[in-house]
Amino acid sequence: MVLRARILRILRIYRLHTFTPNHMIRETSGLMSTLTACVGLLAFSANLVGQGKVDRIEVPSVVGSKVFTNATVLSVTEQGVKIAHDAGVSLLAFEHLPEVWKGKYTPPKKQESPSSPATVAPPVQPAAPAQPGVSGAVVSSFDPQHLVFIKTDKGVGSGFIAKADKITYVYTNAHVLCGEPGSFATKIESITTAAGKKLALPVDLELSETFDPNAPNGLEDLARFEVVVEATSGLYEIGKADSVPELNKEVIAYGNSLGGSVITGLDGKIVGVGTDRIEIDCEIVPGNSGGPVVLGGTKTILGVSTYLTDGKRDIWAKGTTFEKVRRFAIRPEQVTKWRKMKYTSLMMALAELSAFDRDTLTLAAACFLNPTSNRGGFAAPSTKKGDYIVREVIVGGSGYRLGSVIASGIARVNQKLGSASATRSMATAVPIFQEFFATVTLESTNQSKSMKSSDRVPYLKQYIPAMLEMRRLVHDEFVSQGATRYR
Repeated sequence: MVLRARILRILRIYRLHTFTPNHMIRETSGLMSTLTACVGLLAFSANLVGQGKVDRIEVPSVVGSKVFTNATVLSVTEQGVKIAHDAGVSLLAFEHLPEVWKGKYTPPKKQESPSSPATVAPPVQPAAPAQPGVSGAVVSSFDPQHLVFIKTDKGVGSGFIAKADKITYVYTNAHVLCGEPGSFATKIESITTAAGKKLALPVDLELSETFDPNAPNGLEDLARFEVVVEATSGLYEIGKADSVPELNKEVIAYGNSLGGSVITGLDGKIVGVGTDRIEIDCEIVPGNSGGPVVLGGTKTILGVSTYLTDGKRDIWAKGTTFEKVRRFAIRPEQVTKWRKMKYTSLMMALAELSAFDRDTLTLAAACFLNPTSNRGGFAAPSTKKGDYIVREVIVGGSGYRLGSVIASGIARVNQKLGSASATRSMATAVPIFQEFFATVTLESTNQSKSMKSSDRVPYLKQYIPAMLEMRRLVHDEFVSQGATRYR
């Protein structure tokens, strides 16, 4: 029952895969990947029952509010209450607890260690070299001819036109073009400048090959493609690779904030400098992804708006700026290698990941197959498991690689065993059931091997481990069902 309860949570969490965002920016608060959230849910089982479920919790967020449904308490930490809900696992601040939980769940008492630091040492401010591309004359950094809206079938984002190595490119985030697990794009629908000019969709494009596994959400999330524009003067300029952005420099972040189809200019300063990114206090929000962060009074690009992180809510961050949302922009001049590829090749790679994702869902549904009462074949339940009906998931997944093997295998079993009304003997039925489980298991194994060995750009490759781990967990449960319920 515990294992089947885990698979039930997989069927529930995949509900996120039907969500289509209408604007893009990455929020790195444990929600980077739907599959990663699934893996987390598998760590929990039926022992959560009795912890006190709340049907609906609504809490404020950086864009409106977040709603958690069917929330159950997992644990209580200094930062808040960790809950499992229909969309995954989240940490709920104590001030956002529903009334029925207030008083019942409070911060655990912890004695502070005398050796614990009371404050965080301020960063050492680097020397202030001259910024590249800056002259004595002050120019307007707002340029509607070279700021762009990018729309895919899964969301919208921002971009800009700049010259690098004597070539004119549209720059943006890889996640604007590609999407993320559960919502990978299948096509780019339009690229339009803020001045209203439609740009041709790319035939070839380049994704960053620069990736540091110890610094995720970094340079791998950049993309560019060549573009022909009439106004070649006054293009944005990519900063020099050996330059170091200055702390407290005034910058402006341009982009399609909240997918409003207008370019906004968000003033702020550089509040942190890293080797591949800067932290800014410009109030970028979803939709700004891919937009430029420009040095004030110039056309020099210091960063590309990329992601947000939730503030910390522990005793060290309380009362500091670090308990608030933090905003980061990736430094495009630090990309040392780009991979050129056809646009169609990228879309095929995304389709392959989406198909693998969908096959994992079908395999999870197959864990709920039941033998008929007379051992005359399989019965696919028409009742809901999580947020899905098993029969519908299997039928809907029959057009995919593993899903096709599962659907055709069920049909063969039912054809072989379903001709007689009398109860089939164990000796007759078990070998036929076992042939089905062996065939599906082999195909799932081969598919996982292929996924693991395929060469992909770093932005897509970063998601593979979590997808494979999710498949392994579902695969093992499927094998267990075949070994215990059909013998």
